[in-house]
Amino acid sequence: MRAVGYDDRIGREGTLPPAAIVILATGAGGAFARILTESGIGTALADTLLATGLPIMLLAFLVSLALRAAQGSATVAILTTAGLLSEAVVDGGFSSLQVVVITRAIAFGALGLSHVNDSGFWVVTRYLGLSVADGLRSWTVLTTVLGLAGFAGASAVWAVVSATG
Repeated sequence: MRAVGYDDRIGREGTLPPAAIVILATGAGGAFARILTESGIGTALADTLLATGLPIMLLAFLVSLALRAAQGSATVAILTTAGLLSEAVVDGGFSSLQVVVITRAIAFGALGLSHVNDSGFWVVTRYLGLSVADGLRSWTVLTTVLGLAGFAGASAVWAVVSATG
């Protein structure tokens, strides 16, 4: 006789253990972003990077990429980067189309470097039955290549928009 709710497809462990890592990674990423914001470290980082004189497009991509690698969540990386660079974008006198392209650079930065602290990494590796090493060799490389390709495309659009006024 089986217990009520037992399902052979799920087994004795149920569904919580596979989902727990996804929930944990997402929550930790959000907490890390909040620490960056509340502590002032994020603002200091943005000010330091702006002082380097890097073009805003490259800066947006790199900050977002670094945040994604550090805390895992693409959503948190996008929102945190947008918050950190918003003053520089507003004060930069960019056209509406340039702001859209900067936003795309932020999004493509957040796409790259998905690894073990990203809940999406765990969803993909668990669903496909990949080991962590195989996930790093396939999923991490794929997301990074896609992020770089997207940034290259956004940079090309930036060049055209900037040239045409």
